[in-house]
Amino acid sequence: MSDHYNQSGNQQEMDLSDIFSLIGRLFKNVVYSFFRVVDFMIKMWWVFLLLIVAGIALGLVLKEEPSYEANLLLKTNFTSQAYVYTAIEQFNNNLEEDDEGFIISLGKSPENFSIKDVSVEPVVEVIDLVNYIGDNDGALGEMTREFKLKDDRELFATDRFLSKFKFHKLQIVFDSDKSLEDIESFLSFINDNPYAKELKKEGLKNHKIYLESQEQSIAQINELINSFSKDNNISEQKDREGFYFNNQNENLASLFHTKSDLVEDLEIEKNDFVSYTDVAVIVSAIQVSKKSSITDNLIVIFPLGLVIIFLILSGIASVYKSYRRETAVLKG
Repeated sequence: MSDHYNQSGNQQEMDLSDIFSLIGRLFKNVVYSFFRVVDFMIKMWWVFLLLIVAGIALGLVLKEEPSYEANLLLKTNFTSQAYVYTAIEQFNNNLEEDDEGFIISLGKSPENFSIKDVSVEPVVEVIDLVNYIGDNDGALGEMTREFKLKDDRELFATDRFLSKFKFHKLQIVFDSDKSLEDIESFLSFINDNPYAKELKKEGLKNHKIYLESQEQSIAQINELINSFSKDNNISEQKDREGFYFNNQNENLASLFHTKSDLVEDLEIEKNDFVSYTDVAVIVSAIQVSKKSSITDNLIVIFPLGLVIIFLILSGIASVYKSYRRETAVLKG
C-alpha cells in the first residue's frame, strides 16, 4: 500500500515538474523572441526610418481636406413638406453636377461656396403618428408592402406620412467652418421660389382666418355659458322638470370642455405662428463641427502599417531560412 502511495506521490511531483519546466521554456522562448526582434530593429533602424518617412509622406498625399457638418432642426410651414424635400433633392443634384451657374444664381461665387451636401429626414412624433394610423395595427405593414419599401422608417418619408411631420433633421456638410452665411443661400433657394412665396401668402391668410374663427368660437361659447348662468329659473325647477335640469347641466359641462380644448389649441397655434416667417425655417442654433474621418489619422496609420508589414515579411523570411537550414542538415 505504501509503495503505491509513494509511486503516486512521485508521479504527481514529476507531472508538476514537467509543467513548470514547460512554462519556463515558453517564457524563455518569448523573451528570446522579443530580444531577437529588438536586435533586428536596431540593426535595420535605417529601414524602419525610411518606412516611417514614406508612410508619413503617403498619408499627407492621400489625406483628404477636412469637412464640417451642421446638424439642424428644420420646421416646415403651410403643409410644404413635399415641396421642401423636392427642393432639397434638386439642390443636391445641382451640387453633384458642379453647376456653377446654379451657385451664381444663389448670389455666391463657385470658388467660395462651401456647402457640399444636404440631407433631411422627418422627426417622427410617435403620438401624432399613432393617432393618424388609428387602431389598425397592420396599417404600417400593409403600406410598407404597398410602396415596396425596406422598413417602416423609409415609409415615414413618403408623401402619405410626410405632410404629418412639421420638424425635420437637417444635416449640411461643408468644406469650411467659416461660411455659415451659405446656409442663408440654401434657405433662400427654398423660400424665395415663386411657388413658395405664394404658398406662404395663402398659408398666412388661411391661418389668420383660422385663428379668428377659433377666437370667435370661444367668444360664442362664453356667451352661451353666460346665458346659462343668467337663467335664475334653472335652480328652481320642480321635480317634474328634473330631466330638463340635468340636461342643462350636461350641456354646460360639454361647453366648458369644448372651450378648454379650443383655448389650448388656440394657444398652441399662436405660439406656432411665431415661426411662420417662411416655408422652411431653422429653429435650432446653427453650429458647425469638424466631421471625423479615418483619413484624419493616415499619417499614423500608414507608417505603423508599413512597419508591421515589414516585420511580418521579415519574420516569414526568417522562418523560411531556418527551415531550409534544418532541411539541409537532415539531408547532409
